[in-house]
Amino acid sequence: MAEADTATAKRTKTNAKATDGRRLARAAVTLGGLAAGYFLVVALHRADILINDYYLQILIWVGINVIMGVSLNLINGFTGQFSLGHAGFMAIGAYVAASMTKLMGMPFALALLAGGIAAAAGGLVVGIPTLRLAGDYLAIATLGFGEIIRVIILNLDVVGGPRGLPGIPAHTTFLWVYVIAAATVVVVRNLIWSRQGRALVAIREDETAAETMGVDTTRNKIMAFVVGAFFAGVAGGLYAHKITFIDPSQFDFMKSIEALVIIVLGGLGSITGTVMAAFVVTFLPEILRAFADYRMIIYSLMLILMMLYRPRGLMGTAEFSFKQLGLGNGRPVPDGGGQVAATGDGPPPVLETHRVCMDFGGLRAVSDFNMTLCQGELVGLIGPNGAGKTTVFNMITGLAEATSGRIHFMGEDITRRKPSEINDMGIARTFQNIRLFSNLSVLDNVRIAFRGARPYSMTEALLRAGRYSAQEDQIYRKSMEFLRLFGLEDRASEIASKLPYGAQRRLEMARALATKPRLLLLDEPAAGMNPQETQELLELIRWIHERFDLTVLLIEHDMNLVMKLCQRIIVLDYGVTIADGSPAEIVKNRRVIEAYLGEEAV
Repeated sequence: MAEADTATAKRTKTNAKATDGRRLARAAVTLGGLAAGYFLVVALHRADILINDYYLQILIWVGINVIMGVSLNLINGFTGQFSLGHAGFMAIGAYVAASMTKLMGMPFALALLAGGIAAAAGGLVVGIPTLRLAGDYLAIATLGFGEIIRVIILNLDVVGGPRGLPGIPAHTTFLWVYVIAAATVVVVRNLIWSRQGRALVAIREDETAAETMGVDTTRNKIMAFVVGAFFAGVAGGLYAHKITFIDPSQFDFMKSIEALVIIVLGGLGSITGTVMAAFVVTFLPEILRAFADYRMIIYSLMLILMMLYRPRGLMGTAEFSFKQLGLGNGRPVPDGGGQVAATGDGPPPVLETHRVCMDFGGLRAVSDFNMTLCQGELVGLIGPNGAGKTTVFNMITGLAEATSGRIHFMGEDITRRKPSEINDMGIARTFQNIRLFSNLSVLDNVRIAFRGARPYSMTEALLRAGRYSAQEDQIYRKSMEFLRLFGLEDRASEIASKLPYGAQRRLEMARALATKPRLLLLDEPAAGMNPQETQELLELIRWIHERFDLTVLLIEHDMNLVMKLCQRIIVLDYGVTIADGSPAEIVKNRRVIEAYLGEEAV
């Protein structure tokens, strides 16, 4: 045993050294590449080869567009929100930074920072009330915000109002833009490849599933909005100190559309694509100057061709990766075995519902529902279609708020708690219709669910410092171990939607268990399965129940599975509990037989 522990310790130490070496190599390649890119442009410009003064100015505009595009892609592409107010944040940054340098004589760097912070504050102000909206409603709200900012500036005489603000110092240089554009790309990339970034992508994929995995969707959306607005504000400051004159008309709706075109062209959810699209969108008008009379026709044809052949943009969601240079993460392989079960030492009951009712208008879906679940029980909740079973699950997990009554988990009232808070307390669920993060890998589906006792901060994620590396390695190892337990280790890199139906069910259970629940709710897990798959599922649920020492509440229509698996069964009919007992008692219950087969069968 001691020899095995020593070997494991050596292997862990070796893996850690190899991982640290790869991280240093990636950092060196990144910094070296950025420095080489800058000095190459400067050298070509000084030698007047390919890059003259005119093209250097174009490259500055490319950099500003990169900042605008990457910051908007964080909101629209990675978080899945539809914002049309990015020009408003740019305007805030432009006017604040310009006022700081022109009217107050502040240093350029501090002025840019102040502009970014002011825009971030604007993002917070607009985010708190509007990010509870979605889709077209959010787009209209953010569009309105952008127009409000423009109208406010029009009426501010201190910054020139409709006359604009002239005489802004020309501080913006290629070096400033290059460094800030590179920093924007690195910061957003680091954010996306962290636990906070996985939460944002989970919101994009399925907001409801993300909430039940413990993701505070409102908080994370506001965070994305604030970060995106900050960089838009910095881009505005660079813009103002490049053009040296600004007026409100420069930050109208079309400015937001320009940024939107960049991310749609490059690919929603691709930083690499956004950078490429910024070059295309900036250089294309210059290339087509010789065809000014036909430029709009050429634009239209190119757009049609893009829609036909690259509907997801130049890169889709693909990214440049260090794996292409042989410098991938090289995460350590998890050790075999390993106990991942929760101990569940809490006193019973685990869950109690007291006279819970749920009304939808004039329809009462659940009426005076009382239920007590004790530690370690495996209970079935059955009833005909429309009996209110899934509604009970939704009330327990916070997706629906009970009209009346109370729900207690481990002695604490959770009736009005948010889904993410309820998950953090120890309740996880699956769905009748599988709700995976379909466009993410099998591994990422599970990694989203993992959270440590003291998770690393956003600052640590952005800087790749502190607890970030150790916790990411730990999350990877635990996720791979869960996939191994559920027979999915070999499919870790596959896209979740490509898995067979049975494997998707196992993945959904693995993801739920990764949140370390004490109570697991399974909503019709056997739906759509053949008899062989159902038998395998029965053994899997029984194994999960014993291995993880869980309390399990199961909704299922397959009576054969329910009778073999459950220790106790609760029967609902039209929202009313009509029976509660052992499988043997339920089989003989007249009211249950009547509910399923009709009065003539009794």
